[in-house]
Amino acid sequence: MKLLALLLLLGVLAVPLARAATNPVDDLYRQAQAAAKASKWDDAIQCYERVICEHPDDPGRWFDAQLNITQMLIKKGDWDGAVKSAHLCVDGAPNLGAFDNAVAFTAGVLSAQDKNVDRANQFLTFELSGAAGGKPNPLDAAGYPSLLDREKAFAAIRQQAGDDSNACKLRAFTYLFTGKPKDALAQFADAFRRNENPYDLSNAGVDLVCTGLRAAQGNRVGLDKAMQFVIYGPAGPDGKIGTPDDLTDPFAPLLPPVPPAGTGGMSGISPDDLAALQKVRDAAQLYAGDPLLPPDGIRRNALGALQRVNDAIDGWGAPGQKDWYMRLALGIHCPAPDEYTTGYLSGLQCAARGRATNYGGVRAAWAELDAICAAQKIDPPKHLGDFRTQFDRICTTLAQIQFQKPTWNLMKNPSKF
Repeated sequence: MKLLALLLLLGVLAVPLARAATNPVDDLYRQAQAAAKASKWDDAIQCYERVICEHPDDPGRWFDAQLNITQMLIKKGDWDGAVKSAHLCVDGAPNLGAFDNAVAFTAGVLSAQDKNVDRANQFLTFELSGAAGGKPNPLDAAGYPSLLDREKAFAAIRQQAGDDSNACKLRAFTYLFTGKPKDALAQFADAFRRNENPYDLSNAGVDLVCTGLRAAQGNRVGLDKAMQFVIYGPAGPDGKIGTPDDLTDPFAPLLPPVPPAGTGGMSGISPDDLAALQKVRDAAQLYAGDPLLPPDGIRRNALGALQRVNDAIDGWGAPGQKDWYMRLALGIHCPAPDEYTTGYLSGLQCAARGRATNYGGVRAAWAELDAICAAQKIDPPKHLGDFRTQFDRICTTLAQIQFQKPTWNLMKNPSKF
């Protein structure tokens, strides 16, 4: 009897466990595919819309859902709606491969609607040459779909997203999929400023250039030069302003003024929460830099809290911050165990990057630290070599990204769907 009861119990428990293992996004896709098979285009669109509105934990699938929405609009014969939806696909492509596919697809939609290739080829020329092509992007005239329910859902997502770099990235995608690419770029820049995790810094650079900048300018022209700017800053590889290798800031014409350090950035943090976190920051900095406190315990915890709160309030690059971390890293006036050095160097790297959309300030900080050690005849901080190697590896990873020329060709005949 006991064995039978146990088997019955396991049978009952197995049902909710099996349901819990089902991916709700996959369920929505299956429902959409079934509706499409039955030619219920609006039902299919609604399912794909739910993928986008109801699943902020999986924004990587929003692009595919938007492509499917476009296909359903084509099936309905709503060509104006399909072009506007395709515009969101171009903006929201999560990587350059997806972007190239979206451009080719959108050119096909334009030609199929017009039954000629004129507007499609104007679009492809813009994508290949940017403003140098001499004609505007026809998608700008087409505009975007009206998405009131999506806007409402995304407003809630933005409010609940949080205050770290991943939250900024999520907010960026909500703007990409509602036709606001410049707002998305501002969020990618916010994510870049907040990011202090060495393992995520290269991803932040890729997002800023390959998704944010590409969407804001509407094409991939000049992304290789933009990545060079992210790596080296305006001074270029030689680190000196006014030399032939100086680089132009590609972000400045497209970004709003950068909020002052420590005021919350683009996260939408409430004034009360911001004020509380600013007090935490001030106290953490006071304790972390107090030479009268023992290095273990309070100082150690304060240093970790300071790092996190600066991420939360977009506080990197405040006046005097870089020099404060430099003194701590060098043990000037406030000695600490060697194991603290990585925390100091991480803070120094973030403070030196500051409000910029590039790593030029970090390179200058390393040079300054070397100069101080040489002038004062002191040993460099322990772990500095490892930390700088890690930073150089990040920059090398970014520099090795290949920006191959896309293979689009001007169309000769309209597409058929």
